[in-house]
Amino acid sequence: MTATDLASVLAAVTCLAVVAVLAVVVARLSRTVADVAAAVEEVRSEALPALRDATEAVRRAGEETERVSQILDAAEAVSTRVDGASKAAYVALSRPVIKTAAAATGAQRAARKLRGRD
Repeated sequence: MTATDLASVLAAVTCLAVVAVLAVVVARLSRTVADVAAAVEEVRSEALPALRDATEAVRRAGEETERVSQILDAAEAVSTRVDGASKAAYVALSRPVIKTAAAATGAQRAARKLRGRD
């Protein structure tokens, strides 16, 4: 066997080893790609319905927020009206009540004086 023959055999063995390593790498890469494809399909099958549900929940929450805002506006309007009515009632009734109380006190004092108790 000559040096050329030996070099040819070594080159062939080296090429065979490289091909074997590449075959293993390609097989593992193929499995990894299949796993990634399965994971993507699982995410697609689970995440998309969850995303739709979340979108619907956000939409419903927005509607409820709008409803609560309307209720708060109505409550504020009622509160303003009640406040105005109570002020009007206070203004309308305070003077007559004070005058009536003063007249009653005055009448009570006059009655005491007439009876001679004071």
